[in-house]
Amino acid sequence: MNIYLIGVMISMAIYIAVGTLAGRKVKNVDDYYVAGRRAPTILIVGSLVASFLSTGAFLGDTGEVYSGFFMPIVIVGVMQGTGYLFGATLFGRYVRRSGAFTLSEYFGKRFKSKKLQKLAGFTTIVAVTAYMLSAIQGISTLMSSITGLSYSFCVIIAWVSFAVFTVWSGSSGVLITDTIMFLVFLTAAIIGIPFIVKAAGGWIPAIQNLALSTTKPGIISAGGNLEYLYPTGAENITWAVTYGIVWALVVMNSPWQTSRYLMAKDEKTVLKSAVWSSALVIMITTLLYFSAAFVQSINPDLVASQSIIWAAMNLMPKLVGVVLLTGILAAGISSASTFLSLIGFSITNDLMNLKGGEVDKQLRISRVGMIGASVLVLILAYFNPPQIFWIMYFGGTVIASSWAVVALGSVWSKKLSSMGAFLGMLLGFVGCVGVKSYSVMMSVTLPIWADSFFIGILLSIIGAAVGSIVWPKSDAEQKEQNQLKTEVESVDGIHKYGIAYLGFAVAFTLFMLCMYVFPYVEAL
Repeated sequence: MNIYLIGVMISMAIYIAVGTLAGRKVKNVDDYYVAGRRAPTILIVGSLVASFLSTGAFLGDTGEVYSGFFMPIVIVGVMQGTGYLFGATLFGRYVRRSGAFTLSEYFGKRFKSKKLQKLAGFTTIVAVTAYMLSAIQGISTLMSSITGLSYSFCVIIAWVSFAVFTVWSGSSGVLITDTIMFLVFLTAAIIGIPFIVKAAGGWIPAIQNLALSTTKPGIISAGGNLEYLYPTGAENITWAVTYGIVWALVVMNSPWQTSRYLMAKDEKTVLKSAVWSSALVIMITTLLYFSAAFVQSINPDLVASQSIIWAAMNLMPKLVGVVLLTGILAAGISSASTFLSLIGFSITNDLMNLKGGEVDKQLRISRVGMIGASVLVLILAYFNPPQIFWIMYFGGTVIASSWAVVALGSVWSKKLSSMGAFLGMLLGFVGCVGVKSYSVMMSVTLPIWADSFFIGILLSIIGAAVGSIVWPKSDAEQKEQNQLKTEVESVDGIHKYGIAYLGFAVAFTLFMLCMYVFPYVEAL
């Protein structure tokens, strides 16, 4: 039997076992939605990183690097990693204080507006469904590549694996499996990546060879390969910074990231988790991107999204490759389970607003909502070819455009009102989706300044400003904001983690100088 198929089967078995055990402990909606609000730092970090490093990162991002877009993607990776720090300090810790079950409920409580909660729930469902589609396509592509099974059959297997598990176990199971699979993948990556470096001739020679590449000229230059996306390096770097801002905002306020803070046992856990998650995401993604670039120099004739898969199957010891690929697969499944749980929670808690009453009824409706959403994604993934990177980008820009202004304003704005928040979120959503739909239907590539994110965020700012001027903030809203910003928990000692992070930043900078900049310049 195919050893990779055995690895997939073992991974699925672990998921089922953990999900079954976790599901037995679900006694109420608090357990199901937010894991009883008692998760320690390691579970929050594991879930944050695992839900972020989905197959979109492993197949989509590395595919872009392999295609000639190394440094722009690295810029994005570093910027999105810092989003954890800003997100936890400027927004996440206050979400934890609110006592909400979902981020949409947080908006509803903060602005005393059920219609805002419903709108946030709706945008969550749209964005998360797109993101879940990219995850299941990535899972299926990976599973097909390593097992030899057809893509269509793998779509069904992937769907069954994460849908059944998530519907039964809720957030508790998701946290545990996220962490287990993250640790497995991290261990395999640390062991496996040196084999890619060795096959490329060593780190410094590999960088120098890529600098002189004729197959992909400029693959590791600051602007990337100019034949790939935009015709100038300046435009490519502008795109990278734009995309980096988008993903920093996604990490700051997206439901699949910030909702993890609702599960933390205290506010200090929120801040500690952000520091660890930021450092780990930056470190892991950077090493992955270097690895994908090195694979380009070893074998330039691969399908871009298959670069890391090929490396694991051909450059690493068999056991290490199996663990790495099944770990990536498991990370994708854990991400899909996170997205699916958010959809179910949004349907029940935000759109239907089922509060109080019969616990069994709430759990049943949440589960039915998850099943319906998962079936929709199954159909879309089955009949549509994988477009992992760009579907993920769409889901991210929707949230960044519609939520960022409202999320930060909910804590820090002295003027943002309920109607301002509603119009800001609505116009940001409409602007982003409208521009993206136009570019897809008309098959046009818009200039960077007309990116759906820029249009969406601009309209969101206008909507928030006009709405707040015409319909000013009420006393009840101001009271809720004042209460939210009142210190309620001690975070003594957190400065030590800040100092440690600064040390990481210095070390990372030196690493990039010594292992990328100096060898690259010397080769030229």
